[in-house]
Amino acid sequence: MNSFLLVRLAVAAAILSIASVAVSAQTPKETPPAGGQPKPFVFPQTDDLTLPNGMKVTLVQYGSVPKVAFQTVIYAGTKDDAKGKKAVSEMTGLMLKEGTKTRSAEQIALDAARMGGSLNVNVGTDSTNISGEVLTEFDVQFLELLADVILNPNFRQEDLDRLKANKLRQLAVARTQAGNQAWEKFREVIFSGHPYEQINPRDEEVSGYTLDDVKRFYAANYGAERTRLYVVGKFDAAAVKAAITKAFAGYAKGKPATRNVPTIAGKRSLTTINRADAPQSTIYLGMPAPAPTDPDFVKFVVMDSMLGGSFGSRITSNIRENKGYTYSPGSFVWNRYKTGYWVEAADVTTEHTGNSIKEILFEIDRMRTEPISDAELQGIKNYMAGLYVLQNSTRFGVIGQLENMNYNGLDKSYIDNYVKNILAVTAADVQAMAKKYLTEDRMTIVVVGDLAKINDQLKPYEVQ
Repeated sequence: MNSFLLVRLAVAAAILSIASVAVSAQTPKETPPAGGQPKPFVFPQTDDLTLPNGMKVTLVQYGSVPKVAFQTVIYAGTKDDAKGKKAVSEMTGLMLKEGTKTRSAEQIALDAARMGGSLNVNVGTDSTNISGEVLTEFDVQFLELLADVILNPNFRQEDLDRLKANKLRQLAVARTQAGNQAWEKFREVIFSGHPYEQINPRDEEVSGYTLDDVKRFYAANYGAERTRLYVVGKFDAAAVKAAITKAFAGYAKGKPATRNVPTIAGKRSLTTINRADAPQSTIYLGMPAPAPTDPDFVKFVVMDSMLGGSFGSRITSNIRENKGYTYSPGSFVWNRYKTGYWVEAADVTTEHTGNSIKEILFEIDRMRTEPISDAELQGIKNYMAGLYVLQNSTRFGVIGQLENMNYNGLDKSYIDNYVKNILAVTAADVQAMAKKYLTEDRMTIVVVGDLAKINDQLKPYEVQ
């Protein structure tokens, strides 16, 4: 193609572009249609059984895709760690994937891959989850693999040494991250003296783990009485039940699960951590909140979503959209059994650290004192109802809701009626939640940043 033709094509393209802009400018924007009324979401029927050894099983036929998800929840986590052995529970869980009496780590991974999936382990504060999702035709085979991993771990010193080295590297990275520093300190302040206080182990704790520590944790905390298995998807119910009964028949009963509910009073405090030359500050600010078992919980989470828990929330609009202090602020309700805490977190520019706290408190006070419009409230409720339905559109989403229900000791009506209860929340309810829970006398603030530049900004928030 010659240069003259190229020039002509470029000019033609420019003319078309200009004409398109002109037409677009003259065409009025169409108003999108109003959203429909959110529909209630009723969970599918569950098939529940308890094995002779006490292990509980919940099966749910769900969806049309020929896949099935499995999640085994063992109620043993970091809250059960022995003193001075923080996260030995994590080591124990991770070592399950390192091999059984008859399978190597590589064989476990290959077997799961041949079934169209993988096997994963996650250890939290209160539970250890061993999960996977495979093609329906391999449902029984995956159950056999899952049971082998849980019942027959082949704890080896060389695997522990490698996992310890990995953990030490992860801790070194975590200590350089402001978000991790702030969240760790926040937990230390609000859960002082409770296992929830410490998130990460100290290096000397990790270095001191022995194989006997792992075996001891497994023997004391793993057992059928503490275990619940979820199976959700398309599967042969009779075959799966028979496979579960056979595969877990040799699982020792063990001890019942324990509860350790912290006592949280909440008191005004400001804690700072120096991060010299940091271009931004990390803020964690929060107060005690209701747990899912509390009658206030649903009303509180609507208030949270409006205040800081959604992208269109008031705090986000204020310090992100209007002020430009931060890119991604957000609030959340941290829950454990009969435990709740409301937290607003934000990475803000250093020069506006104090202003950011001021605006967060301004929005809290506005929520407490000013009338809430019906339009704003309805928009948040529609958003939450739609999000709930979307979250439950996957197999693991269904498992998550059922486990939340079982862990918190809630009735199934809680998840069946969740959307209806969200839509029933009134503006008066939202304001009442802010007045009742978001009180500055119980407010914890943690700030990580360059103290030489932010100390003066934080003086108004120091405890007098």
